[in-house]
Amino acid sequence: MRTTADWRLRSGGPRIAARRRYGLAHIRTPYVLAPLLAACLGLVVLSVRAFFAPTRFPVRVVRLVGDLQNVPRPALVNAVTPFMHQNFYGLDLNSVERAVSQVPWVGAAHVERRFPRTLVVYVAHQVLAARWAQGGWVGANGSHVHLQGYHLPQGLPLFRGPAGREAYMASHYRRFQKLLSPVGLDISTLTLSKRETWRIRLDKGPLLVLGHDGSARIARFVRIFPQIATLIASMRRVDLRYTNGFAVSWGKASGDQYDQKG
Repeated sequence: MRTTADWRLRSGGPRIAARRRYGLAHIRTPYVLAPLLAACLGLVVLSVRAFFAPTRFPVRVVRLVGDLQNVPRPALVNAVTPFMHQNFYGLDLNSVERAVSQVPWVGAAHVERRFPRTLVVYVAHQVLAARWAQGGWVGANGSHVHLQGYHLPQGLPLFRGPAGREAYMASHYRRFQKLLSPVGLDISTLTLSKRETWRIRLDKGPLLVLGHDGSARIARFVRIFPQIATLIASMRRVDLRYTNGFAVSWGKASGDQYDQKG
């Protein structure tokens, strides 16, 4: 007598019987898991919201690091105080940096989190590159800043130019001064006209009229400077706008005037 066995039917039989026994035969697995997953997701969302709630885990300590010699302490404290009551983990560090950067004599700021609930604020002191003729100062990064009191630096060059050109002039000043330094010449006044032409008043020296092509003409002047170094004190004005040479006006040096026409 031949017998056969259907293992698929035999293995499914007990499970079906168990479902019927407990009244679960009509319930499918997805319909059970979906509500459970939704409930778990809801709990996660609520937990995250509770964790990052503005009133939870407030900042406890703010540590200031850097050169704070000229930075007004009350203004700096006022800048960071509003963030002491905010959530340490959800705090926008960029907002803290912007607030601190607005304090006079602060050139830049960088903020880091230190656990458990400390903010470390790194403060870079404002470095000034020049005086601005229309008022204020030009920072080393080319920004136009207004500062009062404390220890304002002396001996900085004077910039004369159109409003909004501070950064442009600062970059050219560094380039021009780098060319002049090897022969011992320093810029006392840098002038940019509305027509984008350059003039340089040398410290204890003549006025250099450069026109548009400033760097190339300064380089040419520096090459021949050793031959005329003994005459520099007698020069009043040196016009470098010629292709193959320059014109010199002799006499006692006088203050240069801001050329509106260029």
